[in-house]
Amino acid sequence: MTATNHALSGALIGAFLPLPIAIPVAFASHFVLDALPHYGIPHNKRNTSRSYRFIVFFDIFFALCFVASAIMFRKWKMGILGGVAYSPDSTWAFYYFIQGKNFRIETRNRFMSFHNSIQRLERPWGIYVELTLTAIMLPIYIQQLIK
Repeated sequence: MTATNHALSGALIGAFLPLPIAIPVAFASHFVLDALPHYGIPHNKRNTSRSYRFIVFFDIFFALCFVASAIMFRKWKMGILGGVAYSPDSTWAFYYFIQGKNFRIETRNRFMSFHNSIQRLERPWGIYVELTLTAIMLPIYIQQLIK
């Protein structure tokens, strides 16, 4: 799932649930979303695909913008929980941008192995699922932001 959808879902969880409960729910939402069909291309093509790197870069940029906008509107809980919902992917993003064209997914521990194992439904057509989720969550996010 894209960082944008993880951040939006975490922010919405923060908008509707009380804080002690919202933190583990936002974290768990990451894995629920990753189990759904979502955008992805074969790992061996990610290293050479400029369009994939472009999408990943702007996806992370938009996710950070949503988190920052929540904080700027003093919706701290929404911003923080958007980050919590995205946080499991931070390891992949770190390795992806540091290793550049030599990137390979290597599971370094049980957590990363579990996280990688639920990513079975990454497909190019998953972008339509992603865009649909964004189209549903974004107006609710904006409504909660300006509320």
